[in-house]
Amino acid sequence: MDRKNFIKTSVLAISGFYFLQSEFMYAAERKNETKQYHDAPIIIIGSGYGGAVSALRLCEAGKKVVLLEMGLNWEKAKIPFSNLLKPGKSSAWLKNKSIAPFMNIFSLTPFTGTLDRLDFDHIKIWLGRGVGGGSLVNGGMAVTPKESYFKEIFPDLDADKFYSHYFPLVREELKVNVIDELFLKDCPYYKFTRVGEQEAHKAGFKTIRVPNVYDFTYMEKEFRNEVPRSALNTEVIYGNNHGKNSLDKTYLKKAVETGNLEILDLHQVQTIELNDDKSYTLHVQQIDTSGSLVAEKVFTCKKLILSAGTMGTLQLLLKSSALSNFPVHENVGKNWGNNGNFMTGRNWVKPLSGGTGAKQSTIPVGGIDNWDDPEHPFFTEIAPLPMGMDVATALYLLINRVDKKGEVTYHKDSQSLALHWDESNTVKMRENARYFIRKMNKANGGTRSHFLFNNGFGADICYHPLGGCVLGEATDEYGKLKGHENLYVLDGSLIPGTIGVNPFVTITAIAEYCIENLIRKDEFA
Repeated sequence: MDRKNFIKTSVLAISGFYFLQSEFMYAAERKNETKQYHDAPIIIIGSGYGGAVSALRLCEAGKKVVLLEMGLNWEKAKIPFSNLLKPGKSSAWLKNKSIAPFMNIFSLTPFTGTLDRLDFDHIKIWLGRGVGGGSLVNGGMAVTPKESYFKEIFPDLDADKFYSHYFPLVREELKVNVIDELFLKDCPYYKFTRVGEQEAHKAGFKTIRVPNVYDFTYMEKEFRNEVPRSALNTEVIYGNNHGKNSLDKTYLKKAVETGNLEILDLHQVQTIELNDDKSYTLHVQQIDTSGSLVAEKVFTCKKLILSAGTMGTLQLLLKSSALSNFPVHENVGKNWGNNGNFMTGRNWVKPLSGGTGAKQSTIPVGGIDNWDDPEHPFFTEIAPLPMGMDVATALYLLINRVDKKGEVTYHKDSQSLALHWDESNTVKMRENARYFIRKMNKANGGTRSHFLFNNGFGADICYHPLGGCVLGEATDEYGKLKGHENLYVLDGSLIPGTIGVNPFVTITAIAEYCIENLIRKDEFA
């Protein structure tokens, strides 16, 4: 190339480079301009039990609070919940097929539904999405743990104060009630409970009546067709349109009424950064109900409460640590457990006398208490299986001790959580399930339920993930994350993997305890 052509080509190349660079710079500036910046004194991530308690108590103390929830505000959206037999919009979080534990034969249009599932190699974890978190999709069993086991799990807490104050407080706030025994005796929708209790007694097990947050006065009215049906219309795991006192109708409703709470739904926090002044920056994506990005937002706050649920809180902490060197204590991710969740069932249960009932309420009210058995300690939920026909099948959720805990980490390359948990973690749970089923079948007849589970055992089903930010280990005695001055964890991750019963009453009580003491110490001044 001669000198003239070289200069000409070079000028074009250089001008082209600057032209492209200016376009790139303009595009970057334009992109940054689309980001929305917000500042709030206190931000809570997640509207489950810990977040709802924190919001109410801070708002009552006169604090302005912003609550970020990745799911939909269903009450505000006025979209009805689906029932089990006709899955619709609320059935799954952005999936094209239903993800319930059974009967996943339904195709869906992706929507920000109430139920999500995280799939790992040896376990599947179901989660609630929406304003109200897990309270939208659980069975409402409001069980207080045995005091002896609570003391074992939390030796440093004042158990007397919890059983005299915090547990009664949360049962009142959550509107816990108990089914009327006469109604239970006569209602055809609870034949599965009556059969389950009768067979348990025949096998030598002790049963207990389990309280619930579902309004049983409402249920009696729906049975008489005086009000729209919900529990008697196979509604539960995709949300209840009526009857259920989920958090949006209890703690969160009271918090909103103070005028101090702003709830931003469909706002998913991606990462957290610690600023030089000990405040926090949150990178947030606002989405629509199809999962499409609406806006990129950046929030800053002086005080941050993580109540995203066990898996959500661990995801945020570990991801932020991996991607932006966010400081986390070495115990974050440790002492994780499935609360001893282990499902099983029995086929051919009283097939000649109507089985377990063609119609079943979705709200469980019966349990089997075998916790004091030194060799096989467990609590068992006598669970409904509303299939729309009598399948002569009994379903049980066993809750066991967790002798071997797991650990949650984060894979930077795949940008996903990793759960170190396998069949060795559930050996004793399987032994308890085998013992229970054999004893029930020997006394009553029936077979192990291969219809529901592989070999009759659902070792990979988890509804109650707990731990990873254990109180007093990864946090201080009131939930402040170690190594931080202004970050608090208030959700199920504070419980070290096991509590022996359905955990939301305990999660709520611990949140009440923590936030009361944090406010008393002027942490949010």
